[in-house]
Amino acid sequence: MRLQGKRAIVTGAAGALGRVISSALADEGAAVAGLDLDGPGLELTAQLVAGRGRPSRAFVVDLTDFDAVGGSVEAARESLGGVDILVNCAGGGAVSFFHEMSAETWTTQVDRNLNAVFNVTRHVLPGMLEQRDGRIVSIASVAAIAGGRLVRGATAYAAAKAGVVGLTKALAIEVAEHGVTVNCLAPGAQATPGRDRDTPERREELLAQIPTRLLGRPEDLAQAVVFLAGPAAVNITGVILPLDGGHSI
Repeated sequence: MRLQGKRAIVTGAAGALGRVISSALADEGAAVAGLDLDGPGLELTAQLVAGRGRPSRAFVVDLTDFDAVGGSVEAARESLGGVDILVNCAGGGAVSFFHEMSAETWTTQVDRNLNAVFNVTRHVLPGMLEQRDGRIVSIASVAAIAGGRLVRGATAYAAAKAGVVGLTKALAIEVAEHGVTVNCLAPGAQATPGRDRDTPERREELLAQIPTRLLGRPEDLAQAVVFLAGPAAVNITGVILPLDGGHSI
């Protein structure tokens, strides 16, 4: 119960990673408000959190809409009584080689993977500064560190996630004296349901680039989030933690 009494917002809570993270936070005692555009998926996550005996809220919102995000964050804050933890988990990649990429694809990737992080963090942070306590954990990608070797054609995604890395480091310095920590996870290929569509050849191609020859487990990533959100990480900030089986070495 490392997070007993804490109140968390998780973006992308309807997705595979967001659902596991939300459940892990609830298992450790946190109330969880999920933000996502996928209403039915969000409700399922909210039911899983509530089933663990924790307060659960769901807010359907377009995370790329700054004003709409502000309304949802305020509603979550009022409903939970405050926000102690923010997990920026929403995002997603699109494969498009740079020499063929449209301006729309580039803009969409930056909106989904970087601007959404700004939108939510910008609205959550003032309350954390006021209470002089808070944990911000964002999910970037190994692509931000090692390029797009695992998935060719991920230039826009890698660039946006690299922006999350830069935001994490700069914001960590900015708020360090105010009791707020800002950290980032950089996962490699994860064993999410989408990986079930891999052909044997594609799976071997992935594993050949990972020294441990293991795909990441969402449950392990969620435990890293729990650690960074918990009391043992009070003096850890500005860290970019790869969860990639050694791929980025």
